[in-house]
Amino acid sequence: MTLKKQRGISLFWSAVAVGVFTLACMAALMSMRHERNYFMEAWKGVGKSEAAQAIQKTGAAAGGAIQQQAGAKDGAMRKCLVDGKVTYSNVECEARGEVVKIRDTAGFEAPKLPPAPAPQGEGAPGLQDRMIEKAAK
Repeated sequence: MTLKKQRGISLFWSAVAVGVFTLACMAALMSMRHERNYFMEAWKGVGKSEAAQAIQKTGAAAGGAIQQQAGAKDGAMRKCLVDGKVTYSNVECEARGEVVKIRDTAGFEAPKLPPAPAPQGEGAPGLQDRMIEKAAK
């Protein structure tokens, strides 16, 4: 009888992976519950190191180059057809793009109240007064 060794990750490392995944999910749920983004706060904390700042400078330089290549800096919204799907973007489209006019609407208006009944003057008898007079006769 020959013994075969297990291939792949061991039970210990699979438990560690499940634990890390569970920790990330719990942090996400806590972020939603307390309306704070714990992941972004942690990323900002990591971003204060010198190595992270060098990476951010490199990314900012690359991002500026990408924006220069993109063209259209007027900020107009465009309707583009990309791979057969309609997309909206604020940069020039390669083919068949048109500028979309954005309209500011007032939204929904509350329904108007019905007009208040006209106040009855002292000279005009009300229905109750007329009924009393009719019953008294």
